[in-house]
Amino acid sequence: MLELMRVALDQNINITIITRPATDFKDKPVLEDTLGLLKKADINLVFKSNIHQKYAVIDQRIVWYGSINLLSFGRAEENIMRLNSPNIAKELIRSISPV
Repeated sequence: MLELMRVALDQNINITIITRPATDFKDKPVLEDTLGLLKKADINLVFKSNIHQKYAVIDQRIVWYGSINLLSFGRAEENIMRLNSPNIAKELIRSISPV
């Protein structure tokens, strides 16, 4: 995924990843290495505990939503769907934004 994100970053497209902090995970060293790579690539990282949503919003209108872990390897029974909906995108962005 990082290679694909670099293509967007090279086109001056901002990328923000919202994830749980490393302290929320058991395998902290591996996660901290990954987060370090993302930071080094100039990807905005926002940490929020107690979240489990798995979706991506692109251009505030395209939504990839499902059970698949978008930044890691998933199991065969996981799924994802693509929606083109500014309204759904807006609601998902609002659901993770601070009040």
